[in-house]
Amino acid sequence: MTAVRDLLVDLRDATKGAPRIHVPGGPAEPACLANALREAPDLADGATFIGHWLPGINRTAWTDFHPESRAEGTFLYSEYRKSFEAGRYRLLPLHYATAFEWLKTVPLDAAFIPVSRPDERGDVSLSLGTDMSPALTDRKKVRLIAVVRPDMPFPANAPRVPLSSFADVIEEDTPLVTLADPPLSDEAKAIAAHVATLLGDGFTVQSGIGSVQQIAMAAAAHHRNIRIHTGMITDAALEAVKAGAIGPEPGTILTGTAIGTPPLYEAAGQDPRFNFQPVSVTHSVPVLAAIPRLAAINGGVEVDLFGQLNSEWVKGRQVASTGGLGNFVRGAQLSAGGRSIIALPATARGGSLSRIVLQLASPTVTLSRAEAGYVVTEHGVADLATADIDQRAERLIAIAAPAFRDDLANEWAKLRASL
Repeated sequence: MTAVRDLLVDLRDATKGAPRIHVPGGPAEPACLANALREAPDLADGATFIGHWLPGINRTAWTDFHPESRAEGTFLYSEYRKSFEAGRYRLLPLHYATAFEWLKTVPLDAAFIPVSRPDERGDVSLSLGTDMSPALTDRKKVRLIAVVRPDMPFPANAPRVPLSSFADVIEEDTPLVTLADPPLSDEAKAIAAHVATLLGDGFTVQSGIGSVQQIAMAAAAHHRNIRIHTGMITDAALEAVKAGAIGPEPGTILTGTAIGTPPLYEAAGQDPRFNFQPVSVTHSVPVLAAIPRLAAINGGVEVDLFGQLNSEWVKGRQVASTGGLGNFVRGAQLSAGGRSIIALPATARGGSLSRIVLQLASPTVTLSRAEAGYVVTEHGVADLATADIDQRAERLIAIAAPAFRDDLANEWAKLRASL
């Protein structure tokens, strides 16, 4: 096994002090690398870290180890705020499918890749790192570093790679990142019940990250023979399994990664229904479009009366990125019998702020009005797919919180007169 510190010294020497290093996100973020940099911060001097680190899951800001380090990524979360404002964090607002392709060509000197322990043939599984790792494993000029994790599952359905194909092997003894889903609120249960009316037996369900995953799985639990095709799953998927909603066939839970508690990781390694595939499969619009009755269930920050969605900005500051939302929405819209569903609470800040608004205040639009499908709050369902502009406003106002409906209707009347 190679010592992480020695490896970093070697990389700096080989690149004249400016290595470009891919660091994985998700549940297998390498704490051993962070610890090495914490103990010897000068090893980060001049380094650029590249990755797809997930908000709410990955808490390390790789630019914090040294003031002359930089990072590049596709999500922006609070730990990177200072570096972003200082121009040391390069944010790429890419769809997730495009981000995967970017990883195939972005200049890199080395890539840390989380893997399971090798089997009797010497193969390791990409397992929980299947989402992005396959974009790197075929890059011949990149120094591939296997981060062997004893607690990483070895799923029956996941890409395998010979351990001998890696230039270096290190072992990570820090446990996988865990994330426990909080109990569903009454508000979320009401949203899930409305979403369930848009599904049926045999649907394939995709769900975004955060609380919308629980909403989607709670909605799926009302039905049977459900399949899952998504970028990431949480413990909520196990709840759908326990409810008998998920079909029994192998491969019915197709995902790129999983982030949850040990029972989820154990199931991922033992239940043949788990099928780990890269972003080139999970987020491919042609693949998604070929799935009949695909329901893409995602969240957002606010929806305006034109049907436009903001899922990236809060109070004028960028807090997230596009991620896979656009890929899944477009795939669902092209799916035979498919549907795109935006599920969100009607209010924020303890009920003082409506999330159904007259016009988006954000400087960018995550989904245009032409991409609108269904919007669901705890107050009902608004079908926008074929609605004209007046019907959209009327239907969205109807699912806003009652306290805001009159003001929204009056504001729309004024705006409509000027259109």
